[in-house]
Amino acid sequence: NLARMGGLLARAATLTPRATVVQFPETAATGYFVEGGVRDLAVTAGELARDLDAAYRKALGEPLPVDVVVGFYEKWRDTLYNSAAYVRLGTGEPEILHVHRKNFLPTYGLFDEERFVERGHEMRAFDTPWGRAAILVCEDAWHSLSGTVAALDDAQLIFLSSAAPARGVWPRDDATPGPASVARWERLVRDIAEEHGVFVTFSNLVGSEGGKMFPGASMLMGPRGDVRGRAPVWDEAMLVATIDLGDLARARADTPLLADLRTALPHLRELLDAVDRDHVRSPVEWDPVPTSDNEIRNT
Repeated sequence: NLARMGGLLARAATLTPRATVVQFPETAATGYFVEGGVRDLAVTAGELARDLDAAYRKALGEPLPVDVVVGFYEKWRDTLYNSAAYVRLGTGEPEILHVHRKNFLPTYGLFDEERFVERGHEMRAFDTPWGRAAILVCEDAWHSLSGTVAALDDAQLIFLSSAAPARGVWPRDDATPGPASVARWERLVRDIAEEHGVFVTFSNLVGSEGGKMFPGASMLMGPRGDVRGRAPVWDEAMLVATIDLGDLARARADTPLLADLRTALPHLRELLDAVDRDHVRSPVEWDPVPTSDNEIRNT
């Protein structure tokens, strides 16, 4: 897989205009349904960056600068994780700017992740040469708080990498091509982008693995919840798109939901602390019907 990724990076680096960032799906380095094979396939982030850099140099010869987001099974501090790394290539030694370790591990239905990897417990944005970004991996995005945390940490673009199998009926009455799971992912991506006024890129596996079909259908969502680009269903493709980070200010001016959230955040923290601490509902308070002498008693 690394050799193929090296060739794709070489292709992206020679586009006009040249690609700034290339994103690969969740566990793109090995495949997703490897189960107990994780212990043999997991590598450190340093090993991944070294090997990816070598594959890129072999494919291109004289490498040009390019950033890459890539999903892999990671070995960190003698523990295994489902992770995604942001790596800078082509500027000397490969530079790792961020590693996100998947927080929410599906262990239901056809998924069994928590048998083989551990949960990450951090979700932070990070700086890049072009702006500020965050990474989410698959089920992380199904919890709306994940996008909120990334946006509050000033992420301008959220890279969402997934290995989501195809599920649900097709065709349907809506306009989204592909199985029902593709339409569900589009709603998730749109909600994250539109609520917080951020760009979201969704990169999903495509093809067959372990008897499961991955539909692809990667996409780029703008900060108004508008689809800026869509990859085909069932076929491998390189989706190329250009974004203008200036769109963020325009979208947030029209719909200042993130600013409203920042204003309410101190009160929300108190509320969350109370819920977590007490698990007891506060008594309801209200004003009764005024008495004839206009007195109001609080209950």
